[in-house]
Amino acid sequence: MDNSQIEDSQLNELQTLMVQWTKLDKQLKEINQQAQIIRKQKDEIQKQVCPMIQENHLEDNIFSIPSLQTNVCFKEQKTSESLSYKFLEEKFNGFFDELEKPQQLLQYLKEHRKQETSFALKSSVLKEE
Repeated sequence: MDNSQIEDSQLNELQTLMVQWTKLDKQLKEINQQAQIIRKQKDEIQKQVCPMIQENHLEDNIFSIPSLQTNVCFKEQKTSESLSYKFLEEKFNGFFDELEKPQQLLQYLKEHRKQETSFALKSSVLKEE
């Protein structure tokens, strides 16, 4: 085999893979949009149902939905604020007496975070002219 044949076959393979990747990327974006819509609808219904359960003191009930082969129960859920740099800075400022200590600690944390480098494909929609 000469080099031009290898290059042509590799180029064809690359083109095929890029088209496949792009189709999958578009499909995933559509699915994510649908999931976002479903999540919002689910959250809206949950905002209506939870107060009804509490008002009627049904917190300990298990709601059985045989047609969907599902049980639904009411649970308390706790979420924590994320550990952002702003959050850490505020808490460090409240903890340390000296003004420069919080900044030094925050800078140390920023400089010593584990970093990995990888490569990925990213798509962008072409604008029609």
